[in-house]
Amino acid sequence: MIQEHIRTVDVHGVSYTYRLMQQSAPTTEPVIVLGGVLEGMYDWAYLEEAVLPRASLVTVDLPGLEPAAFQGVDQDGLDTLCTGLEGIVDDLGAARVNLYGYSLGAAVTLQYAQRRPERVERLLIGGVPGQVTKELTTHLRNAVDRARNGDANGFAELMADGLLCLDESHHVYRRDLTRGYLRRFMRNAARVPRKVDLLATALTTRRRPLRDGLSGVPTMVFSGEHDHLHPRERLQAFAATIEGSRFVTFPDCDHMLPLQRPEAVTSLVASFLLDAPTADVR
Repeated sequence: MIQEHIRTVDVHGVSYTYRLMQQSAPTTEPVIVLGGVLEGMYDWAYLEEAVLPRASLVTVDLPGLEPAAFQGVDQDGLDTLCTGLEGIVDDLGAARVNLYGYSLGAAVTLQYAQRRPERVERLLIGGVPGQVTKELTTHLRNAVDRARNGDANGFAELMADGLLCLDESHHVYRRDLTRGYLRRFMRNAARVPRKVDLLATALTTRRRPLRDGLSGVPTMVFSGEHDHLHPRERLQAFAATIEGSRFVTFPDCDHMLPLQRPEAVTSLVASFLLDAPTADVR
């Protein structure tokens, strides 16, 4: 039996809302999912069928963080978000959890695992943030300006083009379909000031390099073959700093891999985090 609960925890004055789909008879630890800047707690329906027969599923709304809230210490909000994740795990009352993080969520879950390895059963991270180019930063800032000027369509087009690999020499699975979905998603996001502010904050704060290294936590790192935001070679080198980690690349996909091949990502979540039998995802 599955019960849904919406809960809010307050950590150092910052509120975090999460959705708990609670399995009454789980066979393994809860799965906590954190995604990118604009992804919320209702954006993970495709994982429910795989996770809920075996474990509770937790999805999170990341809070709106203003640079002033970092108080000159937390330069990119990562420490604040990690502390919030600690609060969610404590609120769950779980001794250990499985973590799946993608994009910004990968950075948060990785830092949590580095900080509290004894609380993490397994860690799955994809699209791990790297050094974003000045050109892309400028492109996304232009998108934010469009949204704040009421141009939802312009915002949506710039965001979609910035997140996708548009190099026609690379085959990208479901490129046009993904582009259309992203534009619809971003048009809706442009009308929500909190989401635009979240994106603006992410672009105007300095992003520190992720601290390499983790031991004692079974970890898998994965990426799309043509992820121009976080190139495969860098992620592979990053994965090598994590003791005993595995690295998986999905061909013909870019940073929007979870949209392009949701069935493969679901299979990865089920097989790695839940030890469930799955179809071949290669």
